[in-house]
Amino acid sequence: MDAANLFHSVAPEGRLVDRVVSQIQRLIVDGHLRVGTRLPSEMDLAAQLGVSRTVIREAVRILTAKGLLETRPGVGSIVRQLTRDQVVEPLGHLLRAHNVTPDDLHEVRGILEVEIAGLAARQADAEDITKLRQAMEAMTRATNDAEALAAHDAEFHRALAQATHNPLLVILLDSIRDLMQEVRLRVSGYPGIVEVIIPDHYRVLDCVVAGDEEGARRAMREHIDHAREFQCAVFMREADDAEAGSDLES
Repeated sequence: MDAANLFHSVAPEGRLVDRVVSQIQRLIVDGHLRVGTRLPSEMDLAAQLGVSRTVIREAVRILTAKGLLETRPGVGSIVRQLTRDQVVEPLGHLLRAHNVTPDDLHEVRGILEVEIAGLAARQADAEDITKLRQAMEAMTRATNDAEALAAHDAEFHRALAQATHNPLLVILLDSIRDLMQEVRLRVSGYPGIVEVIIPDHYRVLDCVVAGDEEGARRAMREHIDHAREFQCAVFMREADDAEAGSDLES
């Protein structure tokens, strides 16, 4: 359908700019205005929506700031491709604003990543397996570098999500990426953790390679439980250290 025929006059109540933004945004999200589509000219859009050109100009400015449109000189306003960060970063900020705890994170991982492991075992192709093996090799080489270990750990889990071939699962995992990394960095140097999490990851990988969906889910569930045990141990040690420090100061 021609973009020029998609718009209709907005109701006069409320802020006209908000109503125009809402209508155009809905057309983009619903797929009626596809990536690369050029909006009608400012004059034509104002006539179709029954508002002033000033209102259209402000609405386009807002939609551009949201990343939904881009304005090209001599061309006009074009519908943009949404990027991963446009979805993930606002959600990450929202999680922080609601004081998500490590226990909350553990529960979500137990739901999300267990199913990701099972789906990866069903869907992974040769390229996915190669990426997973490369991430595991990098993890194994980084056992004496806590920061690198945490980074390659994250790389493995993201490669696993990509192996499901469901982009929404990758986006959901990315949305908790920063929270997970904070925890990983705090626990990755804990004594004995390498001897547990490296074999954990290899068990998940072996099940994915074998196409064993239930085995992959079970291996991931065990890994997340182990991660939580280390998390609790580290947080208890940090609390004890903080208490000891306050005792010395008093």
